Amino acid sequence: MRRTRRFVLRNAWVQIHLWLGLSLGLIGAFLGLSGCVLVYDHAVDAYLHPSRYAISGAQAALPIAEYAQRAEAALGGARVFALRFADVQAEPVVAILRGDGGMQRVYLDPPTARVLDVGSGGDLVAWLHQFHESLNLRDFGGRSIVGVVGIAMLVSALSGIYLWWPANGIGRTGLGFRRGLALHRNLHYTIGIFGVMLLAMLSFTGMFLGFPDPGRALVGAMAKVSAAPRGLQSAEGAGRGIGPDEAAAIALADYADATVTSVGFPAGPRGVYRVSLRERGDTQARPGTVVFIDPRTRSVIARNDRTSRGGGDTFLAWQRMLHEGSVFGGLGRFVVFLGGLMPAVLVVTGLLMWLRQRRRRSTSTAAVGST
Repeated sequence: MRRTRRFVLRNAWVQIHLWLGLSLGLIGAFLGLSGCVLVYDHAVDAYLHPSRYAISGAQAALPIAEYAQRAEAALGGARVFALRFADVQAEPVVAILRGDGGMQRVYLDPPTARVLDVGSGGDLVAWLHQFHESLNLRDFGGRSIVGVVGIAMLVSALSGIYLWWPANGIGRTGLGFRRGLALHRNLHYTIGIFGVMLLAMLSFTGMFLGFPDPGRALVGAMAKVSAAPRGLQSAEGAGRGIGPDEAAAIALADYADATVTSVGFPAGPRGVYRVSLRERGDTQARPGTVVFIDPRTRSVIARNDRTSRGGGDTFLAWQRMLHEGSVFGGLGRFVVFLGGLMPAVLVVTGLLMWLRQRRRRSTSTAAVGST
């Protein structure tokens, strides 16, 4: 009776593992391959568009408003909603704009604000970012689909270990190639067992990136998480709000020797400034201090820094850094690059295993029918 239950359970997991791999796993394979490129997105973009990175210096020497005005003049009609400045390495100032043509980027020389290049969502790296984050279906729930794929890949990875586990234990040769098995089957087993933790980590972190609000709520039930900034609004009233340079100055007032890494412009009549800073001594891959400024009252309405962050905030911040491999430098990026290849290899080898098994069953059925 116990053996029968085990057989039924194992067969059920075989079917789950199989159809997850042949359906959502196929999407996961393309997401993994796109992630391989995005691990080195700046290097790839610089290779494809060298003019964007032909800067005359690393220091942004002009007012923030000047970079925004130059970017808007380069496109005509589009409005800047974010500016990114060089952080840990010398890079151009990147202005992100929205207009009739959708989202576009303008690359500016930091010392002079000279326009180096104009990009769009059709550029390879920009397109891959949108595909990896939302399958280029941001307005149709694409981000949630990516989150579901992350869940499917996590289930597939863990179920694969259960199905791989030898009945008589691992033994001395259980972790390597097994005699008598086809190459694709050995590759499927070996790559799966050695990379399961990496694949599970990428899937787990992808779930939090695909479902940011549910993930934040889940973590908030167990640890301190700061309030989500999405609903922040400026005070009602007439009159012109402050510019980005004054907003940055207000944000910097409480952080000695900090540097501005990005400025998010107010979206709509009651939007607020979002100023990201890298404090002195902050060695994280991504700067961890964000200040929200009301453009009408000139007051700080929220901040996320070392003093206000809880354990939940730290956990959530690590999900993105782990997913992109930036937390461990060059080694971490290379490991994540290898992890991005794994879904494609596992889907192809798994498909070969399934097709071979179908051929065997067809041959056996034909042999029985001829007798």
